[in-house]
Amino acid sequence: MEPESALRAWALADGTVSGLIGARFYPMKLPQVPTLPACTYSRVSYVRPDEIPFPTTRIQVTCWAASHGEARALAVALESAASRRKGTVSGLRIIYANVENTIDLHDPDTGYYRAPVDFKVTYREA
Repeated sequence: MEPESALRAWALADGTVSGLIGARFYPMKLPQVPTLPACTYSRVSYVRPDEIPFPTTRIQVTCWAASHGEARALAVALESAASRRKGTVSGLRIIYANVENTIDLHDPDTGYYRAPVDFKVTYREA
């Protein structure tokens, strides 16, 4: 399992997040004709362990919606569900997951609002 999958699992297990998006939590990009609100996720960086045996991955989860308020509400719910978390998810031991940054944006091409939420996840590789 990858840390992206752990974040996704935590988010979808949360009643508020799943109430907003169901299972619409996609890798990299939205479907061609998406149902909103929805989330996408991608790995931004991976820092290999040196002296400490735990890698750290930065993962961006983007909350997409038809309105700014919906995108912001989803980002807040996502942060509550998956930030300051640790534990084992499907065999992957998350040492610590935390939100590093979040911003509000508007996509002029689609007209959608988006709120990227950047997570920093430290974990133990198998």
